[in-house]
Amino acid sequence: MFLLALGILMLLGFVLPHGGASEDVSQQIWSFEPVRWTLLALWLLIAMESLPSLVAWRRADARSARLRALLVVLIPPFRAAISPHTLHRWLWLPRIGWVSRDEALFHRLELRFAIPMLLVAILILPVIVAELFFNVELETSRGMALAMHALTSVIWFAFALEFMVLISVARKKFEYARDHWINLLIIVLPLVAFLRTLVLFKALQLAKVSKVFQTVRLRVLLTRAYRIALLLNLLERVLERRPEFYLKVLKAREQRKRKELEDICKRIEAVEAQIAQQRDR
Repeated sequence: MFLLALGILMLLGFVLPHGGASEDVSQQIWSFEPVRWTLLALWLLIAMESLPSLVAWRRADARSARLRALLVVLIPPFRAAISPHTLHRWLWLPRIGWVSRDEALFHRLELRFAIPMLLVAILILPVIVAELFFNVELETSRGMALAMHALTSVIWFAFALEFMVLISVARKKFEYARDHWINLLIIVLPLVAFLRTLVLFKALQLAKVSKVFQTVRLRVLLTRAYRIALLLNLLERVLERRPEFYLKVLKAREQRKRKELEDICKRIEAVEAQIAQQRDR
């Protein structure tokens, strides 16, 4: 099931648009009927495998098992990091086997992901260079467009896999998602772009020309947001590899946050004073 989940995640990476010339290649791949049937077959296999836990009533962790099964049915790639058939604290990983989810495992996985993900993040640089200086070639050469789409698909796949595994192990999942919002943005933006292309198909037939222009404008905004998120993630990972310089950056952030907090405290005091005056009247 781990391999099936990786398969559906990888296939999703190739189906989703990742901005620029990648969007046209994505639409061509999605129009290929075997791709859609393969995605559906993989989803059905994972969903059927999770059904026994979805209807579990007598297990001690029945509620947790049902929630995990529901998550896997709704988002099948999560089956790579979550099993509805075992206790929540256990996780199976290749070359490691069954391990207990705890802080030690979380930090261990963070270290393992660090170098590979830094290399993956660096891959965005040739993508940006190609879009800046070889834009015409990307529009006219099917081979270049396909290579660029494959590269951005691999980047998305790596970020999605890392995020799913680490958030499944993190003790405070909301805080992890909040602290790694850039990673989450990298994963979500192509999904938004994909939904937009599905809506666009009907919009091109029914909407006015102005709505088409709005859609094109949205495409540009999504692409820029995606590239910016990737660059920010790359910058963050590079800084983390240089602790002394990264410490200076963090201290500068701390000073800005402290100033913001002081401003908020002053506003609170002003509002409280205003409320007190109104009550005295």
